[in-house]
Amino acid sequence: MPSNTMLPQVDRELTHRVAAYSDEFWSSVNRDPREDIHAYFQYPAMMVPGIQRELIKAIRELQPMIRNILDPFVGSGTTMTDSMPLGLNFTGQDINPLAVLITRTKKGPFFHRSLSFRIDRVLERIAADNSQRIEADFPTLDKWFQPDVQIALSKISRAIRSESHLWARRFMWVALAETVRLTSNSRTSTYKLHIRPREEIESRQVSAIEVFKHVLAQNLDDLKAFKDFLDTTGCLRNGRYTGSLSVHLQDSSTNISPPPDDTAKYDLLVTSPPYGDNTSTVPYGQHSYLPLQWIDLGDIDKRVKGNEWLRTTQEIDRRSLGGKRPRDLEPQVSYLTKRSSSYRKTVEELMDKPRDRRARVTVFLYDLAQTLKPIISIMRPNAYLIWIVGNRHVGGIEIPTDKILTELLTYYHVTLVTRAQRKIVFRRMAARNRIASMMRQEHVLIFRKVGE
Repeated sequence: MPSNTMLPQVDRELTHRVAAYSDEFWSSVNRDPREDIHAYFQYPAMMVPGIQRELIKAIRELQPMIRNILDPFVGSGTTMTDSMPLGLNFTGQDINPLAVLITRTKKGPFFHRSLSFRIDRVLERIAADNSQRIEADFPTLDKWFQPDVQIALSKISRAIRSESHLWARRFMWVALAETVRLTSNSRTSTYKLHIRPREEIESRQVSAIEVFKHVLAQNLDDLKAFKDFLDTTGCLRNGRYTGSLSVHLQDSSTNISPPPDDTAKYDLLVTSPPYGDNTSTVPYGQHSYLPLQWIDLGDIDKRVKGNEWLRTTQEIDRRSLGGKRPRDLEPQVSYLTKRSSSYRKTVEELMDKPRDRRARVTVFLYDLAQTLKPIISIMRPNAYLIWIVGNRHVGGIEIPTDKILTELLTYYHVTLVTRAQRKIVFRRMAARNRIASMMRQEHVLIFRKVGE
């Protein structure tokens, strides 16, 4: 990192501001990531709301021209909801259809009264539905859902399909997704599909329709609270956000969607990519598998076909960073070794570990590296980039993702301006698994693009 005397004035001021934040700010001990609109669905490893907003505000005060924000790993949309009170344009993308559905739902519109009326109509249709037809059809249906739950979820799904407005259907699909999570035979204590004990399944009494009603009521209250908050910021007009919000189902390693206005570049990037390959860290796709079986996938994106995206519980994770391992690993090892001395040292330390460990680390980091060129090329010169990453342990060795990312970015004329660490207080995940133990802190890295 350059010395302070070499940094531009704006970099020095930003470094000073970041250093002034307290440990309590970074650890977010007084913030719950599932408060308000963030409680729609319990998405894995959600960012704590508020941190990004403060960082965006700080950078925007130093660069008032900032208008367009990019998050290439949008997840459940925390960066988007943190940018909305500031009236900014936002573009996000993700490879997980459920993430896209949740984030698109959070962007509104915020027609609270109309939505309440439409929810009542859907609940009436559910109560009047006497059909026993099951709407989901996949090989392990009976494993994951009791017969009465299957019937109830089918009634809910049919009733939602009868709603004429897409924005209202999406809101209710998200509530159904959370209902599926809470009423399936999979344990809710883990994000992986993990069957409950047989005796627990047989003795468990759960009404999917009552759960759906409760989730809808809570989510409607949360929508109203977020709407009222946005009203106070002047960022709503007739229940719609005044800026431009777009969310795409897209692989960030191949393409980045352009900004919504007539500019060709983004002003700011704020993102938190996965910690590692989903199988050995957080199985975002596996967590989404059961909910997506009951949702009309065309309401998420016309390109999503169940026989392609849901052919196995691992399919979405296979499409994610580190999800595909080549037969010959050496080209990827060579690529990363040339660009990162920290990776080279790490992969040498992994040589005496099972080959699987070295392969998982390499493939994930290679896939992450492939996203950097399209991302950096669409950022304007001198744009700031906020990356929030975690350093997991594999085979007892810490993988220094923060250092590796920093070294990879220098290849694209991106320099590290300042950094901070935050303790992970609220992110729920396993403390360890068969392959990798999870980290207890994250690294907040702030870069600046210094050239084309």
